[in-house]
Amino acid sequence: MSPQWCVFFSSVLVALFGGLTEACSCGPQHPQTAFCNSDVVIRGKIVGSEEANLENRTDGTGMWLRYEIKQTKMFKGFESVPDVQYLYTPHDGGLCGFEPSDATKQTEFLFSGMVTAGGRLTVTVCSFIQPWKKLSPAQRKGLMHTYKHNCDCRITPCNSIPCELSTEAECLWTDGLFSRGWDHVQARQYACVHQGDGTCSWAVQKTARQA
Repeated sequence: MSPQWCVFFSSVLVALFGGLTEACSCGPQHPQTAFCNSDVVIRGKIVGSEEANLENRTDGTGMWLRYEIKQTKMFKGFESVPDVQYLYTPHDGGLCGFEPSDATKQTEFLFSGMVTAGGRLTVTVCSFIQPWKKLSPAQRKGLMHTYKHNCDCRITPCNSIPCELSTEAECLWTDGLFSRGWDHVQARQYACVHQGDGTCSWAVQKTARQA
């Protein structure tokens, strides 16, 4: 699943859980931005699932899927949800519901999500969810160290030339200009980091093996 953000075309804070009432649209999101914008980021495996009627409706709508999670590592969100046992997602795929394929149900994932009413961790198809084994060493280093220290550096996708910086604390993300997708060099190898003078710029994330 590509790193993406989610835009909802209507108010999503309704009823008990903040149910999603309209369709969504996803756009590119750098892993660093996804990390910084998420309440919780964990590594774990889905070990079970069931339907959950969190809004107590009787008309068959408003259903959610609750995934039971075996968490192996938490990168962000200790103060919000110390131990993640469940993830929640809209049951209807048209409302951005996330559903892993049969081939990936035993896969260890990186999950990023938002904490909603009742302390529930919510994910959608637009959340940054990646099989752990597909993350690059640089991305794993970012999750462990770099991303959290540079959340006030802004990463802006450049969709067409010319692209311009709006602030000095911004990095232009150009992967999409030179390939068919956004999961390429800047997403997989770089982070947007402080330079000590109020500016931000791209920095390659060298791992111990590369140093």
